[in-house]
Amino acid sequence: MADINSLNAQIDQLYQEGRLREVEPLLKEVVELIKMKNGGQMDYASALNDLGGYYREMHEFEKSETAFLEATKIISEILGEDHPDYATAINNFAGLYRLMRIYPKAEEMFFRALKIYENTVGKEHFLYATGLNNLGLLYQDMGVFEKAVELHEEALEIIRKLEKNRITYATSLNNLASAYRALGKNDETTALLKEALEIYDETVGKNHPYYASGLNNLGSHYLVIGQYPEAEPLFLEALDILSGIFGPEHQKYLSTASNLGLLYEKLDQDQKAIQYHSEVAQTCARIYGKNHPEYEQSMYTVARLKQKLGHQV
Repeated sequence: MADINSLNAQIDQLYQEGRLREVEPLLKEVVELIKMKNGGQMDYASALNDLGGYYREMHEFEKSETAFLEATKIISEILGEDHPDYATAINNFAGLYRLMRIYPKAEEMFFRALKIYENTVGKEHFLYATGLNNLGLLYQDMGVFEKAVELHEEALEIIRKLEKNRITYATSLNNLASAYRALGKNDETTALLKEALEIYDETVGKNHPYYASGLNNLGSHYLVIGQYPEAEPLFLEALDILSGIFGPEHQKYLSTASNLGLLYEKLDQDQKAIQYHSEVAQTCARIYGKNHPEYEQSMYTVARLKQKLGHQV
């Protein structure tokens, strides 16, 4: 039986390669190993959190909820409910409810986490800024963009003062840009996304997932506001970077390929659109299974475009 460190190294490698279906048995083995060896309860809770996060990503919500619930209970019993680690645990939980669109529950948990961070590490701490960003993203999902902007701006100011992690600052710029775009502030959105891309270029270079994400974000903005010629080279460059780093089965690659499909639809290049949407659908079927919403959406789009082409013949 493999040791825990070896299993975790394998898990990290599989995540990097986008081989998500192979991750589950290893995560479960880590959980069972810690349990069998009577390892520390906090280690057990951490492993359950990892498992819950995996199930959340795979949209297996019931399994994710079970894992997060057990992890949160353990942390509560050991550290109490006024500890930053407990706040982080309920943040994870709230992220699940956000994805499930159970917004009142997610909001209540994000607020609880934020209050715990405020009372333990203070309002100038990175964790508090993270809590603000999480709540802001929830409000974006809920369509409450003015509130989201306030939270993202507050988080950005905290991270700016910390002057520690420019990558985190760039991520916060992206969060704020998303809210600005929803409010029709297109010039401000473009400026923020370009600033984030520049930070990625200066910190990690062009051959990096962060830079590719920055390209994808800026390309998505141009797609939304109808600047299609500007979007295409950004998506293509991002896809090339991600293909070289992760291969074509990684979620980041699939997201960019899906965006390219949407772009070619807008440009009435339906054959190219079908090509990219089909690739996404086939890969999602292998990785997530055919019940995953991304597979269903891609297949629906392919069918619609093929019907459109048929009508044109």
